[in-house]
This record gives sequence, C-alpha cells and structure tokens, in this order.
Amino acid sequence: MSVKGFMRGTENADAPPVLVVILHGWRSSPEKVGDVVRASREALGRDDGGRRHRVDTYVPLLPYHRALSTKRAVDIVREIVRAIDGLVAEEPAYERIILAGHSMGATIARRVFLVAAGNPHGFRTEDHFRDERPHAWAAKVERIVLLAAFNRGWQISPRLSWKYSIGLNICGLLGHLAPKRGWVPTIFDIRLGAPFMVQTRLHWLAYRRQCLPAGAGNGNDASLPAANRPAATLPEPILIQLIGSRDDLISPFDQVDIAVDGNSSGNRTYFLIQFNETDHMSAIHFTGSGSEAAVASARKQRFVHALTDTREDLAKIASDPDLLIDEIDKPDETVEQTVFVIHGIRDDGFWTHRVAEKVRALTRRPTAFRAWTPTYGYFAMLPFILPWIRRQKVEWFMDQYVGAVAQYPRSKFHYVGHSNGTYLAARGLQDYPACVFDHVLFAGSVVRCSYDWLSLVENRRVARMLNVVASADWVVALLPKSLERFKKFDLGGAGFDGFDQAGPQAPPHPAIAQREFVQGSHGAGIAEGQWENIARFVVHGHVPADNAPGFVRLQTRWLKALSSTRAVLWAGAAIAGLLVPAAIISSRFDELLCLSRSERFCLPPLASLTSHEDVVRVIVLVLYLLALKFFITRF
Repeated sequence: MSVKGFMRGTENADAPPVLVVILHGWRSSPEKVGDVVRASREALGRDDGGRRHRVDTYVPLLPYHRALSTKRAVDIVREIVRAIDGLVAEEPAYERIILAGHSMGATIARRVFLVAAGNPHGFRTEDHFRDERPHAWAAKVERIVLLAAFNRGWQISPRLSWKYSIGLNICGLLGHLAPKRGWVPTIFDIRLGAPFMVQTRLHWLAYRRQCLPAGAGNGNDASLPAANRPAATLPEPILIQLIGSRDDLISPFDQVDIAVDGNSSGNRTYFLIQFNETDHMSAIHFTGSGSEAAVASARKQRFVHALTDTREDLAKIASDPDLLIDEIDKPDETVEQTVFVIHGIRDDGFWTHRVAEKVRALTRRPTAFRAWTPTYGYFAMLPFILPWIRRQKVEWFMDQYVGAVAQYPRSKFHYVGHSNGTYLAARGLQDYPACVFDHVLFAGSVVRCSYDWLSLVENRRVARMLNVVASADWVVALLPKSLERFKKFDLGGAGFDGFDQAGPQAPPHPAIAQREFVQGSHGAGIAEGQWENIARFVVHGHVPADNAPGFVRLQTRWLKALSSTRAVLWAGAAIAGLLVPAAIISSRFDELLCLSRSERFCLPPLASLTSHEDVVRVIVLVLYLLALKFFITRF
C-alpha cells in the first residue's frame, strides 16, 4: 500500500487482518513509539482463543514532530481520516481497528474516531468537519488506547519540569503573539481551553451520551438537549487511558470521561489504568536495562491488557471511579437549567452569588436550577486591553463550560455577563461552535456593536438575548468604544451605543432585545435594583418594560459627545505621561544602581549614596514605581 507510515504484517499473512493506528506525541516520531508498535503486533497476532491475525500498523510521521510546526490540529485529523479511508478501501477485510496515541497523538486519535463516526444529532462542529458523514470503518473501531493523553489540554504551572516549562512557554508566547494564524504552533491547539480541545471534549460528551441506552444514564426522552439524546445504534469502542503515576503534564481527573459512564457497573466502556513509576515520556517505553527493566516490562503488560482484555478483566486493573469522588463531582441528572453569572473587569464578582439567589428564588423547583458563578479573579483595565490576556480568560471560561455540561447532562444553559463577562460569552459563541445558551443577558457590554446575534439565533445557539445599556457608562464609552474603530481589537461599545441588530434601525426580532437606559455608570446593569429584572429574564425570558424603575430616557450628553472623540489616544498619551516622572526622578539612578561600575545591577548600600538628595531620589522613585504598579494592576 502507498500510504506513508503503513506496514503490512509479515506474520500470519493469510490470517484475518487487524489494523492498528498509532499516533506519536509532540516532538516525537514513529521510531520513538517503536515499543508500542512491537507490543501491538505481539499482543494482537493471536487472541485468547488461539486465532491468528495479521496485524497491520499505520504509524505516520505527523507535522508536529517539529516543535514549531504550524499545521492546524483539525487539518491533521482530517488527513489521518482520509489516510485510513484509503487503507480500508484497499483492504476491506479488516475485522477490527484499534486507535492508539501518545500525548498529543492521543488527543488526535480520539478526535479521529469522532470525526469518522459522524457528528451526533444537534452537535455543532467546526467548519472543517461540518460536511463529514459517518465512515463505515468507524464501526470496526473496537477500542481506543490513550497513553498519557492531554484530556483537558496543557497549561503552564510551577509543577512542570524546566524542559516542558520552557518549551510550552515559548509555544504559548508564539501562539498568543503571532501576527498571523498561520504562524501559530500546532501544540497551541492542545492547550487548556483552546477551541480544538473544548470542541473535542464536547464532541465526546455528545457522542457517548447518544450511545447510552434509555434508562442508562441520560434516558431517551425529549427533556434532554438535542445533542445528548440517544440516536440509532452507534459504534461504541472501549476507551482505555493509561497514565503515569509521575506524569507532571497530565491530570487523571477529566470529568468528560468519568462523567459519562465511569461509575456505571454494567456495560462499562471507559477505564483509567495507571503506570507505576512512570512519567510523561516513559509511558511509551516498554524496554529498559537494570532497575528500569522490571518497570518497563510491567508497563508493557498493562498496555497489552489494554489491547486485549475484556471489560470484566479491564475493570480488575483499572482505577475505581468511586474512589475519585473527592476530585470529581458525579453528574446530576435532576438539574434542568443552569445559569452562568460571570463578572467583569475591576470586580471580584461577589454580586454574582446575589443574582444566583434571586434566580433560584424565582424558580418553581429551585433544586432543578443551578447557578455557576466561578471567578477568574480581579482583572484590571490595562491588562484587559491585551488580546492574549483576554483570550486566556475565554479559554478559562470554556473549560468551565465543559465542566458544567459534563456535570449537568440534562440542563439547558443561560448566561449573565457584565463587562469582560460579556466578552467571554461573545467570543465563546464565536470561536466554539458547540457552545450554546438559552437566555443571554449582557450589561456593560464591551463587545462590538456589529456583533452578529441574528445568525446565532437562527442557528439555535441562542434562544433569546437582552442587552442592557447604561446612561453614563464612562468605562465603555472611553475605552472599548474607542477601540472599536481598530479592526485588530475585538472590543466595542455595545454597552454604551447598543448592538446594531437590536437598534431602532434594525428590523425588530422577538429574540433580540435591548433596554436603554438603566440609570448609572458601568455597574448600573447589575446593581441591586436590577437583580429582580435579571432573574425574570433568566427564568422566564421577560424583558424589563421601557418605563421600568431605574431606567431613564437619555444618556449623559457630555459623555456621549466625548465618546465620539479619539479618547483612547488621549488615554494612551496619559499613560505614557506617567512614565515621564520616572525618567526625571531617576536621572541619576543609573549611577545608584552601579551601572557605571564593574558590579552591574547591584543596589548600593546607603553609605555609598553621596548626598541626601540621592537618598530622596531613591525613596521617591520606589514610591512612584509602587504607585504606578498599583495603577496598572487596579485601574
């Protein structure tokens, strides 16, 4: 066969064939997964009944063997699916197919199966996969074996080894700062909260929940979201995760897998198996010398079990999901509706809990309504301007979203956002096709006025939205609105000027509403006087009347006039002006820091300061820098 990376089995040449697809990890190669290939051939060549098989392997060299490869993960998945199409077309006699992968390759392997199996009913996938139809070979995939898989994606943390920390920091920096999308490293698609990772996790949830029979978890009833309803008989491979006990990149606690059927005692399809004394890279090493030989041999045995054991035997060596109860919340199928309440910049988000109380008080069944009120901490205005910082907050939120979908499988989801909280939802709906909300309420919005709500409503990704505009929102008027004229900034003044599609010049739409003007500044829309209105909209979809208490007819005139100027340029000049005093105060500070001496960057002892003036300069400069830090991190 002409597919590069394919090797036809030489033993048992006339026996029924089995295809094993093995995908290597980041900065790895087919040669480095050689132990996995050889173990697969040995294990699958003969089954427990003594039947012989010819084991064919497909181990392609993937673009991300180069650390800075810029091939998109969705393109890699599609190419692998096409390659397997070709292999199966030439050898239709394959009795079964096994997908395996290490590290990043494991994540790709999972998505390869999902794409081949077809999109679940109601699931919204990326444009790359929208026209994909089920591939016949997906029904032959017997099991998926993931070694040290990135289940949620990588993230930078102090626990990382220096090697991974340096490499991932460089790739993360390139990904965030790349001027063009084509310059983004492939590994950037596998980070925590990245669109590819979130879509893969949501895709797996939707698919696996459709596989569950009626009464086995989700039930076959109309109360379920469309993407969670069981469909016709679907391929249902066993999924085995093998993870090292010393792996500093991978957490064993991924709610997506355990939440579906990890606690089921019946036809279990998910197993988490641990490799002892194993880190991220050694998970694929099945040979060794000295003291490592026994450990490597034990790894090989567990891998062989993962390839060949029955469900009953796998359960004997797998971790008991019930023992993970402290780390992972079990799915709650009694919850019918969930509302995210997300705060904005310069806010710790304490009000979100008060709104959640109002929402629950308004529902007929409070126990069936949940509020999800996470916080990303205090977020100052100046860091908010930086695109990569905003993107990280979106990724944080989408990881939260997946957790909520996993925990509440029957729930519809609503959203209440203020300031940066509006940006998180708007960007999430834009970049993550599987993100769906029922009722969406924005207050103090920093989203562009031209945001396309109509398409979201028509595609049933948003059922109803309400934008609350304040009368004197100087925060939105002077910063996000000023940035709206720059196309590279995805910020805007919808919290001050309103959304175009909800304005008086747009055709009225029953699902897109806007209320002008709640009296007050940036926080007026989520002030205590509006909590009741927020709760009514979330629970019942009720929009406040034009003459509702707390609303006025006009905005502050001087602010409206000022917002039409280039205020952002004035703000930039003001910030630059803050640095001028530092230059004046520190006109001799280079001498004080020994820059003119052989000992560089050493603070001199006070005795070396030549005059009281020098001491004063040092004190004033330190105080000034502290004040500047306070301004940057708090404003």
